Order: sequence, then structure tokens, then C-alpha cells
Amino acid sequence: MKYRTHLGFVKLSIMVLMLLSCMLFSAKAQSQQSQQEIKFAVFDTLGYPLNIFDQNTHLIGGVLKDFGDAIAKEIGASPVYVVYSRRRVEQALFAGQADVVCYFSPQWTENRDQLFWSVPNLPQIERVVVLRDKPVFNQFPQQLFDKKIATRLGYFYPQIDKEVVAGKIKRIDLTDVPSMFRLLTIGGADGLISSEAEIEGYFKTFPEQRDLFALSKTPFSVLITQCGLSQKSVWKIEQINRAVAHIQATGEQDAMLRRYGLMAK
Repeated sequence: MKYRTHLGFVKLSIMVLMLLSCMLFSAKAQSQQSQQEIKFAVFDTLGYPLNIFDQNTHLIGGVLKDFGDAIAKEIGASPVYVVYSRRRVEQALFAGQADVVCYFSPQWTENRDQLFWSVPNLPQIERVVVLRDKPVFNQFPQQLFDKKIATRLGYFYPQIDKEVVAGKIKRIDLTDVPSMFRLLTIGGADGLISSEAEIEGYFKTFPEQRDLFALSKTPFSVLITQCGLSQKSVWKIEQINRAVAHIQATGEQDAMLRRYGLMAK
């Protein structure tokens, strides 16, 4: 009788130990998965309010960091942000050095088939800026005919591509937004095209200049951007899409945009 009792105790102990081992292994696996990194590629040309960099060009805030942090939280990953020049972002994604880039669009790249694209998420609204004492442009592209328009070097403007090629609109490419505003101020351009985010970022840096300019009431363009996922990433586009859908459904995305003045409060 004692032998059977002892044998039963041993069997029970073995079962408990096996159960504990399975639980520990499962917890360890979950911990390792939750610590897996997701590397976000960051355009160094996008400043406040989309990106906030410290003096060493490390990303420390902004809409895109908040958005990336939210995605990482949803999929149980640790977010890492790697800053690249605009021309190197796609190379990093193709090589698998980065997992994903957000605030991007298949319309902005000729290599769209080399990335997986998420559901649409963050909006980009472009407007035409003129000096306050000049007529505001609201009909596009007609009101831009025979005008010199400051634009960003390397950016796509499909709304006026044909007119630029035909010589109906003079496009002046510059490398940064402050240079575009300076050119407009000295009369070197009749207007400039920029996104609301970039315009707000400029006025954040130079608040005294806000009253010197007027913006078109009619958007020059409205595009809902997407996230482009590397085909070499361990993460799946379905995971990104589920995360984005939840961020949107809970109102978290709208709250981010309001926080940085990019959406009516």
C-alpha cells in the first residue's frame, strides 16, 4: 500500500514538473517574441511634426514615432528607428536592413512591386502657398499656368507633370522647405507646393512668418499614405494591417494627428 502511494506521488511530481517546464518554455518563447525588433526606416528629410530629431539626428518624437510605437505595441515588438537619406530608404528595405517605412506611397516609387503595402492610414494634404499680398491659387492646374512653382527635389507631383513637361508650369526644385519659403519671399517663385505637415513644421520654427503667407483653401492634392513592408522582413503585412486597423478603430490615429495640429480638434 505504501509502495503504491509512493509511486503515485512520484508520477504526480513528474507531471507537475513537466507542466511547469512547458509553462516556462511557453513564457520564454512569448518573451523572446515580444522582444523581437521591428525596424522602421525614417526619412531624414521629414521634420516636425512628422519627425522630431535630437541634435544627433536620433528620432525622439513626432507623428511617425507615435504611429510606429503604436504598431509595435499591437504586434508585440520592440520598435527601432533608423534614419536614412531619402534615396537610401528603399535600398534599406530591399536589402532587409529595415522592416518597414510609413508615410509612404506606391505612387512615389517606381519599385512599388518590391514592397508589401499596408492599408491606407496617415493622410498627406498638400497646399499651394503664396505671399499674403498675392492672389491665392485654388484652381489646379489652371491657375499655375505660366507660374514659377517651388517644389521639393526628388518629390513626385503627378497633378502637374504633363504641364511641366509641356512648359506650361515652371518647376523649381529645392532640397528643403525653408529654401522654398526663402525663394518665395524674394520673388523667385510665384508659389510653393508643400504638405500641411511640412508647412506647419516651418511655421513652428519661424512663427513670426506665419502672417506673411497665405495657403490655398483647395488642397493641391490629398493622398492617404501607406506603410511599405520589406519582402525580407520576418513580420507579415497581415500583422501590420491588423495593427493599423485597431489603431484607427480606437481613434488613436486621429488623436496623434490632433496632438500635432494636423487635424481639427
